[in-house]
This record gives sequence, structure tokens and C-alpha cells, in this order.
Amino acid sequence: MRTGGMKLFCLVVFISLPVAWAFSDSNTVELQSKILDNFDGTPYSVDGEEYNYTWKAVGSKFSTKTDSQTFPVISPIAAVPQALLRQYPNIKSLGIQGAFDRHGYNWIDIYPTLADGDGQPVEIPLTGRTRFVDAWVWGSNLNYSLEIYIRDNRGIIHGLPIGSLKYIGWKNLRVAVPAGIPMVSNVLPRSIHDTTFVKFRIWTSPEEKTYVDLKRDVSGNVTEIVPFYVYIAQLKVLSDIYETVYDGDELGYPKKTAELWGADGAAQNNQN
Repeated sequence: MRTGGMKLFCLVVFISLPVAWAFSDSNTVELQSKILDNFDGTPYSVDGEEYNYTWKAVGSKFSTKTDSQTFPVISPIAAVPQALLRQYPNIKSLGIQGAFDRHGYNWIDIYPTLADGDGQPVEIPLTGRTRFVDAWVWGSNLNYSLEIYIRDNRGIIHGLPIGSLKYIGWKNLRVAVPAGIPMVSNVLPRSIHDTTFVKFRIWTSPEEKTYVDLKRDVSGNVTEIVPFYVYIAQLKVLSDIYETVYDGDELGYPKKTAELWGADGAAQNNQN
């Protein structure tokens, strides 16, 4: 009985080891933290290409307009959380001024454009499988909220709530990207720029004020609106960049495909 039991135990161990090895590859991760923008003019580099972004803001229908100002207003600001200054002495934040004429679910979109481009919206390429997106955000205790938008590898845009802005001062906000959002293609050749960061969106809530204060003249006429303020610093992602190594893995990348087949995707005919 003892001998038979030992043989059965060895057989179970022998069979189970290859099974564990076969599935271990799917659980392998290589996490990398990457800064998408410090808002200080430092280029974002991916796959040997550099992107330098400027940011713009656009508001929903009831964004306030006065004789002297149209809201929202956005600008790089030399004000950042103390937690970042030691490591990034030149870092800046995006300062946003906002105001709306009516209460409701108003919004402000903050989106990137190329610094040397035509001012049209662009999207920031992401690599690997993005697990988290985070940013430092300054709140003024207004009952607003912040979302980020990413585009998956099928072209579908997802809005993810990164947090409430009902607090005072700087806070690091983070959102986990749901596992069900496809980040990389399952077929080859595989583009590593399939997933992108699209924009931020600030939402107001219907019960909250839509500006901080009004200034009036002696007759009671509005002379100036004092807007609300939001500041965003250091947009960053945490991604799993692990790729399985296999025979012929270089053929799974678009750059190698273009090298072998030509930029137009058709192989050159070198026959005489």
C-alpha cells in the first residue's frame, strides 16, 4: 500500500508540473510607470518618437461669456504639490478657470494638441496594458468630479471616473482601468499604439454653484464674475508592458512588417 501510494503521488506531481509551467506565462507581468505629461514642455517619448503637447479647454453650452472674458480658460501654471517638487523642479500644472450661467451637469473638456500642430485635438499613445491612470489634482471643495477618457484597441472611448473634487488642496487621484477594456490586439502584427489617452472632463453637479462669486457696481449690475479654479499636475499611467518571447516575435511588430514589406504594405518585387 505504501509503495502504490508513493507511485500515485509521484505521478500526480509529475503531471501537474508541466501544467503549471504551461499557464505561468499568462500570469507574467512587467509593470512600468510612465509620465505622459508634466505640463512643462518636456516631450513624451514612446518607441523612439517624441511628442510635445499643449493643452486646450472647451466648455459645454452654458459656459459663461463676458465682455472681457470667455470661459473656460486654461494655462500652464507654476504651482504644483510639494510631493513632486524635489524630483521634478521644473514641473508645472494645468490651471483651469471655469464659470457657467446655469446650474446643471455642465462640463469642461481638457484635451491635448501637438505643440507644433494646427491646434486640433490629438490623443496620447499608450503602451502595453494600462492598469492605472493617475494625476495630482487641486480642489477647492466644490461638489464637482473629474473623469478621464481612454480609447481601447477597437476604437471605443471609455469614460472612467477618477474622483470627486470636493476637497481642499492637492490630492493624488487614481483610477483602475477595468480588465474588460481591450488594450492590445490578440492578432499579429500588433500595434502598440492601439490604446490612447483622449482627455480629462470636469463635471459640475446641479446643486453646486457654477462660479465662485460676482462683482457688481453700485447699481447692482454685474461687472465681473470670479470663476472657480482646478489645477491638474503630472498625468501618469502604470502599465503592464510584458510581451511573451517566441520564435518569430519580431514579425509581430508593425515596424518590422514595414521594413520587410515596404511602407505601403506591399513587398518590393526584386526579380529581374
